[in-house]
Amino acid sequence: MELGARKQQIVSAIVDAYIRTGEPIGSKALVCALEQAVSSATIRNDMADLAAAGFLAQPHTSAGRVPTAKAFRFYIDRLLACRPLSERKRAEIDTVLGTAAGDPEKLIAVASDLLARETGVAALAATPDQQQTAVRKIEVLCVGARSAAILLMTENGNLHSRVCRLDAVCDAAVLEQITACLNEQFAGKSLSDIGIAQAQRLLIQVGRFGLSYAPLLTAFVELVNESAQADVQLSGQLNLLQHPDYPVEQARSLLSLLSKREWLDGMLTAHPDGLRVVLGSESPRPELYGSCIIMTRYALGDHENGALGLIGPVRMDYAYAIPRLQYVAKSVGRLLTDLLEG
Repeated sequence: MELGARKQQIVSAIVDAYIRTGEPIGSKALVCALEQAVSSATIRNDMADLAAAGFLAQPHTSAGRVPTAKAFRFYIDRLLACRPLSERKRAEIDTVLGTAAGDPEKLIAVASDLLARETGVAALAATPDQQQTAVRKIEVLCVGARSAAILLMTENGNLHSRVCRLDAVCDAAVLEQITACLNEQFAGKSLSDIGIAQAQRLLIQVGRFGLSYAPLLTAFVELVNESAQADVQLSGQLNLLQHPDYPVEQARSLLSLLSKREWLDGMLTAHPDGLRVVLGSESPRPELYGSCIIMTRYALGDHENGALGLIGPVRMDYAYAIPRLQYVAKSVGRLLTDLLEG
């Protein structure tokens, strides 16, 4: 159904008012909100047409109308006018993100926390998939009598570590030899090209100490596999409990879904690019009914890679939240690209 200008104004005014108050909106309130000089009777007729077309619902016989999922979709796709961020707000965001500019993992966590505070809903941040990221440097150091730490730095600046228990007393000279062998074998190779078979061949290179230090090589491969996976940061889950739109059981069900990091990563990285808004009724997950997910991706160099998202009630302030999500995504991509190219 194609809506005329006045009916579009009515949908926009009802959605805006409902986002602010959570209450049904009547025709008298709309007369004041609309720019056109029309009567309450005319507005009531238009509202009746919109209800018949599935844009409005009437929760009680004597109540006003509330927007349906169809109205929210039309509003987001056709009518939404986002409120641009002020220079002051941009500077505040840049300052917060700048505190973690040299640490990619910390930057993603800071971005997620920042979005949760700014919007009052839950925020998600997914790091880029690093399967094709190359190894820059490997270090193996003694940290105890029978334990060693493996440090793995990748070309995009990420630093990963793991502590391993050894079958022999830690010998700094042997670890130095293992470090040299690991760098000779794997520096410059993609994480996806490193497996247990390649690591096991190093046992021969370290001579008679090989078997005693075999757990170290196993731990190295596990660290590589872990480093290659995208990570998801989740912040602001408790914000959802403060929204009156969520009954207790619905909030618990949603929080349980958000605890499944693999699902979160798949959801965030499923769409290729741009901004995407998914209303709860459009999701196959019943836990998301009554909720909305806003997602966008950030660019690492010339390629969109990681993703940021917000999860909150359908009655979210989209005009406020979307510009913040987009600006944080742009800033995170710029900081990560600067780090990568530096």
